[in-house]
Parts: sequence; C-alpha cells; structure tokens
Amino acid sequence: MAGYQKSLELVKDLPPEGEDSQAWSWGIAQVSEDYHYEANWNLERSKLVRSSTGYAGMKNLSNTCYLNSLLTQLFMNIGFRSFMLNASLADSEGTQRLLAETKGLFAHMQETFLKSVDPQGIADSIVTYDNSPIDVSIQMDVDEFYNLLFDRWESQILSDADKKRFRSFYGGQIVQQIKSKECPHISERIEPFSAIQCDIHGKRSLTESLDAYVGGEVMEGDNKYSCTSCASYVDAEKRACLKDIPDNLIFHLKRFDYDVMSGLRSKINEKFEFPNELDMAPYHVDTLKDPAHPSTPDVFNLVGVLVHSGTAESGHYYSYIRERPAKPSRGNCWVEYNDADLLRFDARNIEDQCFGGIIESPPFNVFPKQWNAYCLFYQRKVAMDTEVKTYQPTSEKPVKIEIPVDLNNRIAINNELFARKYCLLDPTHASFVKSLVEQLRYISNGSCSSDHQTEKDVMRIALEHLNQVFSRVKDCSGFHEVLASLKKIIVGCTICCKYALDWVVRDEKNIKNMLLRCPSFKARREFADLIVEALQYLRGCDHRAYGLDIDESSTASGTIIPIDRTATIHKMIQRLKALQCHMPNNSRGWDDYYGVLVEIAKLGASEAYLLLREGFLKVSLELLMVDHIEAKEPLKRRNSYYGTYLRLMEKGRKYSLHKLIELLQILLGCVDLSADSVGLQDGHDRLTAEGRPILSAGEAELLHFGNQAHRPKILVFFDKILSSDQNREAAKAIARMLITVERDTSLLNLTKMTITHGMSMDPATLAAPYLNAALVFCEACPDLHSVKAVLKQVAQEVETIGDHGGQEHLEFFLCARRLSNVQIQRGPAFFTRCVLSSVQYWAPSLLMYWEPRVRTGTIDLLRSLVFERDTQNMDNEQEAADIEKAGRDLCIACVKRVQSQYIEERKPVETKLVEHVERVIRYCLEHYCEEESTSTLGLQARATLEQFYTLATSDDDDGTSDNWNNEISDNPSDSESETLGPGKME
Repeated sequence: MAGYQKSLELVKDLPPEGEDSQAWSWGIAQVSEDYHYEANWNLERSKLVRSSTGYAGMKNLSNTCYLNSLLTQLFMNIGFRSFMLNASLADSEGTQRLLAETKGLFAHMQETFLKSVDPQGIADSIVTYDNSPIDVSIQMDVDEFYNLLFDRWESQILSDADKKRFRSFYGGQIVQQIKSKECPHISERIEPFSAIQCDIHGKRSLTESLDAYVGGEVMEGDNKYSCTSCASYVDAEKRACLKDIPDNLIFHLKRFDYDVMSGLRSKINEKFEFPNELDMAPYHVDTLKDPAHPSTPDVFNLVGVLVHSGTAESGHYYSYIRERPAKPSRGNCWVEYNDADLLRFDARNIEDQCFGGIIESPPFNVFPKQWNAYCLFYQRKVAMDTEVKTYQPTSEKPVKIEIPVDLNNRIAINNELFARKYCLLDPTHASFVKSLVEQLRYISNGSCSSDHQTEKDVMRIALEHLNQVFSRVKDCSGFHEVLASLKKIIVGCTICCKYALDWVVRDEKNIKNMLLRCPSFKARREFADLIVEALQYLRGCDHRAYGLDIDESSTASGTIIPIDRTATIHKMIQRLKALQCHMPNNSRGWDDYYGVLVEIAKLGASEAYLLLREGFLKVSLELLMVDHIEAKEPLKRRNSYYGTYLRLMEKGRKYSLHKLIELLQILLGCVDLSADSVGLQDGHDRLTAEGRPILSAGEAELLHFGNQAHRPKILVFFDKILSSDQNREAAKAIARMLITVERDTSLLNLTKMTITHGMSMDPATLAAPYLNAALVFCEACPDLHSVKAVLKQVAQEVETIGDHGGQEHLEFFLCARRLSNVQIQRGPAFFTRCVLSSVQYWAPSLLMYWEPRVRTGTIDLLRSLVFERDTQNMDNEQEAADIEKAGRDLCIACVKRVQSQYIEERKPVETKLVEHVERVIRYCLEHYCEEESTSTLGLQARATLEQFYTLATSDDDDGTSDNWNNEISDNPSDSESETLGPGKME
C-alpha cells in the first residue's frame, strides 16, 4: 500500500485540472498571449513536435502562405535574425508592436519544441498603406508584401544607426546612368533598391536577364537625350548599374503580366534558369565604366528560392532555404518550408522544382509547370564564410542566437508544459493509469478508505486522463479499459459515485469535451452510459444525495417528488442545459447529449418533470422548427446560437434528430395536453391539482405553430419529425398523443392536415413516414369521417407517384386492412372494406409500376381482396355486392389508365409492365361485368386491349408468375408485409 500511495503522490497532479491555452494540441507555439486555441482532437503525437529538420514551421492563418514563405527566408538569415532579436523596444504594445511581435516570432521559431509557430500577432500588427490591418483571408503578392513589411519595420526602429544597419541587410543603390554618344557628358542619378526586378519573358536565365538590366536602351531619333551641358539633343545610352551591393540580394522574377486589352493578369511559366553561384562584379558601375579593366569577382551563393505554385488568380507560396551557417562537413543542406510542414530538400532537385518550363507526358501531352521560382535569395560568399567563423557550428543542430532573458524564460516555461503534455500522450502512460485504477480495488480489498481520499485522487486522475488525453488521441486505445475499471469504483460506493458526478458538472469543459467534442463515437457513448449508470446507482442507494426528498418506493407510481435544487441531479441537468449553446458547433455529439437526457427522463416522473420545468420541451420544439421560414427570424432573436445552427445547416452540416425526437416524445407524454396552458418562465412549477404537468404558454404556441391563417395549416414541429424520418417509433407515439388529446380537436385536425400534406411529397418515397403516421391516425382517430377521408386520400395519391414510392404505398394498404380502432369501434373487417372500396384509385398505377415486386404484390393483394372471393356463395349479400362493385370499378379504372397513359400518347410499352393489368381487365370483365360484356364498357375494354397489343414490345422474362393461383412467391404477401420500409409501423 505504501508503494501505491507513493506512486499516487507523484502523479496526482498529472494532468492538471482544467485547461489552459490548447495551442500545444495543434503543435502550434503561441507567440502572443492574446490568441488561444480550443483543444485539438484526433491528436497524433508524432505530429505535435518540431520536425526532424530541427526547425519549426508557421501556421497558415487562412491565406497567409505569402507571409510565412517570406518570414522563413528572413529568419534563416542568421545576421538578420540576430538584429531583430536584439532590436530595442520602448513601446512594444503601441508604436513598436510589429517589431515586438517579430522578435517574439523569431524567438519561438528558434526555441520552441512545437511543430509550428502562430503568426497571428504579427499579422494583426501589420498595417497597409491604407492604414488598415492586412486581411489574412486574402492572398497578397509576396513582393508587394515584402516592400510593405520592410517599410513598417523601418518606421518602428528607434535609432538612425539601427535604421542604417537594417537597410544594409537587403538594401543597396542603383545608378541610373545616361551616357552621351556625341559628347563626353554623363548624367547619373542614384536610387535605393531592396530587390532587383528581373524580366523573365523571353529570357532564358538570370544572367541573361541581368545583362539586359544593365544593357540599357539607345536613345536616338525622336527619343534623343537632351544634354543640358551641350544645350542640344544627342544620341545616348540609358542603363542601370549597381553601385552599392549588399551582402544579401533578392531577385524578384516578374512572372505576372497584365494584358491591357483584356484587362486580365496572366502568369509566365517559361523556363528560367539561375545558378548556384553568381558573380555580381560585371553588373557593378565601376566594371561597366571600364569593361576592359579586369574586375575582382564578387561571388554570391544561392541560399533561398521562394516558389509560387498556381495561376495569376490563385496559388500558393512556399520556400526552399539553405541552412547557414552550417558545419562545413554537412555540405549544401536545404529545407523545404511549406507553412507548418517542413522537410529536407535535395538541392539537386532545384531545376525540376523551381525553373519552370513544361512537363512532357508521352505520347502527345505537354503541360506548363505551374510551380516555379518567384523570388531568389543570394548571399555573398565572403559573408557566409564570416558567419561560419563567427558562430563556429560544430554539430548537426541549427545555430542559435542568444535571445533576451525574459523572452527565453517564457518560451522555456511553455516548452516544459508542452513536454509534460507530450509525455501524457505516451501510450505507456495510458497503461499506467489503467493499472493505477485496477490495482486500487485489489490493494484496498474491495472497500474504500475511511476518508475516501485515495479513491478520489485515483478517480480524478483517471477522469482527467479520459478527458484530456485518451479521448483526444487518434488512437484512443485504453479508453474502454480505464472507463470499465473506473465504473467499478463509481457504482460501488455512493460517496465515490457522488464525487465522480460532481467532477462531471464542476467544469463545463469536462462534459462538453467528453459528450460533444470527442471524435470517437464509442468513447462518447461509453461516457454517456457512465453518467446514466452513476445517476441510477446514486438514486437507488442514496436518494437524498441524489436529490429526492423522499424515497420513491414509498410513493405511488408516477408521483412527482420535489427535487433539491442543490443536489446532484439538479446540478447535472443545469450543466446539460448550459451546453445547449454549444450544440450547433458539435453536431457529432447530438445523439449522445440527447441520449443522456432521454435516459434521465426515463429514471422517473420527477426527473422528466425537472427537464420539462427547465425548458427542454420548449428547446426541443424550437430546434425542430427553427429552419421553418416563418419561425427562423423570431427564434434567432430569442437565442443567438440558432443563427449558428441555421448557418451550418445551410452549409450542409448534418444533425441527428433521433434522440431529440425521443426526448420530445417522453416530455410530451408526461404533460396534460388537454389542460389550459399558463404563462410562466423556465424553472417555475406547473403542476395541476391532479399532479400532472401542463404546458407553458410558450410551449403551447410552439406546439400549435402552423395554425395561423397566413401559414400552411400544419403542425410545423410534427412535419419536421416526419420529414426527417429519423425516429419512426417516437414519431408513432407522438402522433398517437396528438390524435387522442381530449378537449382539443384542433390538434387532431392539424395532425391530419400535416399527414395529408406530406403524402404529396416528391419523390413519393419521401412520403413513407407520412404513410406510417396515416396508419397511426386511422388506428387512433376518434372521428370515423376523418379516418375514411385519410384512407381515400392515400388511395388517390397513388396515381401521382410516378416512378417512386410504389412499394411504400402498396405496404400501406397491406397494413391498413389489418387495423383496429377502439375509439370508433371498428376492426379489420371495416378497414378491409375501406381498402376494397378505393381499389380503383390505387390498384391501376401499382399494377403497371416499373418494379416487379410491386406489380406482383399488388396482384397478391387483389387476389385476397377480390379475385379469390366467391361472391356467388356468400351469405353476406352486401359484402358480395361490394366486391362485385369493386371489380367493376377496377376494370373501368384500369381501362382508363391504359388509354390515358399509353394509347392516347401512342407510347410503346414493355409487355411485362402491362401483363398484370391486362389480365385484371379480362378477369373483371368475365366475373364482374357479365351484363356489360357486350355493352359500351365491354366493347371499349376489348378495343383498348387490341390497341394495347400493337404498342407492346417483347422483353425478357422478369421472373413473375404467369399463374395467378401460384402460391409460391418471393414478394411480400398480404400476411408477410407489415411495414412501410425501414421503420416498422403496427
């Protein structure tokens, strides 16, 4: 026991309670404390840490690849990094914020353990020339951004000496020179530059472009130069020469062109070569003044390529960068910076990845390479050699610059916290926690300690690990085992049980993370089950701690017992209520969240009443109708998170309503729907004298929403339940409640109109849940006329279904003939007569339906209703007359159907689609239309069949039986088919 207690003492603060900034879980180092991340999910431990290159990347904020690709190039310039890290700051929160953010960014890029760094702070501190912050959702041209960034940096540097040094890193001077060919005079103008603009159109290489850059143009003819010294126009040569060349050069390759005629930008993807070593001496003004005099080479090495991939309208920037200074034995080492992702890069692939050109795809396809160099970074070789001597790199690790102590300490603390979190994600740590929980019961011999402190410490460690570690990792192995062991402790002691439930409700993040945000369906479901089982255990073993003032076993069934507002169950429901505002953003957890509420409601009448009192019925109704055109604006004004819900639904987010509908069913079931509603707020009592809850005025309004004259007269919430078709059993129960409400015929009529309104849905397969509800209506409705009207409307709708919904409508009639309605005292015989009397509406379309099983199923149903009934020997003359009348009506309807659908349209028809209807016509003529066989009906029917034959086309046998008396069939028979699809309807 002593060893166990020692181990527990060492780990009891791991992980810490609650959550701080969770950027670590994204592998992002936060530079500014103003920006925070919610915890990440589906964590992969290996992807949280700095890459194997030894460097950290940068998070793409939306469209900030241009910012990332440039800043990484500048960061890898060790001299520039050193200058920025040691820049003097006097107002880091105000006028020098950009400089301070850059300092923090470079420090984190150098020192963080994490995969990437967050540049949000630096992005927010850059102001455009319009004095507005840059928009991270809009891509900028990296050359334009480079000029803006350096201008803003320079404005925040304090001393003139530091400004001069800053400009010297990438800034130089150009001499704009005009040399007369007719006199000795030369005009010169010196201009600063920060990048050399290189034309690439029609140029094969960087050297060719530079030659053209200094080659200039001849000024002659109408373009002669006006020499002020000679006071005359002379032929001259105009050119640009480099005067002051810095140690670091940036060449901007002008790949984007603008067509004045079309007004469109285009990208030049021509192949453009550039060397690893570049001598800049030939482009210096001294060399160009006296080309014959030998010049000293001024060699620069290629140290970076900033690539643009894409078109002139859209694309992506990333960088290839040479490590420097580096240990001489390491050679030419390069890194690919692509936002947060870093990889080693082989410099031998520069030609393929950066020069541009075309891709030849044999045999005939040729495509332009849309990825090519946009900016080139060169550094003077002498300066690189000096850096090697200065920093003396001796290992494979990147060279580091000393950073300010306060900044270094802050990063060190963040690294330590991350290292602890990182270790928690180690799979072996999960095994340790599992063993810690399992060994507790063994060590304590199955009983808790006197003060329960050991058990509480173990439960807290296990619960925090479930919440902060196991549930977040992509591979959440170990979750089930730890939870199962933890459950044994929780449901074995009321004190431990209450402690666990108190932990769940103590912090909103505990239950939100585990119930809503955890990506593992199994983990969410198991945690939900743990909550319910703990509540059940506490309710049964300690009703006062649970929240019931008296033991429920001493009261009559269904009695509502007052619940202590400070007790466990009330706190749990309050915490679940507080999560409602997070539901729109957490669609994956809807069934788990509402599933817990359903199970709480099932615990007893007191819990269901508490949920009702706290407004869960109202919220359930609102969620079901919030997307209705008449309801969305009022509901959005009532609760802002409904706006989020609607916006996400419009974007295609799917939400499961299965458990929400079941919760609504339970809460409606405990309410006296026939009682008058009262005006009250959530949390107020609402019991009748008989002890049954009643609706609030707001709930009653939502329940009847859709009854106003200017809206479709339907129950909007019930229509949503049926159209979603996500919980047929609950839909049946809700339908039965609405139909059987005493003293409120309006609900009955609205329910009927909702059902009949949905029968006409297109495609007709969507009408299946409405047909199910129609069966419930016919079975429970207390009004005989309404029952007959619904049955007749379903029958009449069959003619309009087209190519969809045949099976669903056929099964409606199969089920309808077996119904019984105690309210109107009618049994299967009555409903069979109703189905029979409407046969002329539904049978013709189903007999000619495209699906073989529907055609055969219809024949089976007609056989049992009509064809196999011996009307000549029936005792009940009325029944025999009804069958014969149905046969005649069926014959007439089938003839009219054939005429309107095929003969009048002269439309060819496959034999298999009409063989059943043809036999029905002949059979009915022979058995039920004997007197009319030579009359107009008989003549018309035979003429129709003759015309029918001329339109019929032969086809392969579809497997249907030619013998009506064949009792062997693979299709659903009258006795076998009881449902209308996936959800069974009795």
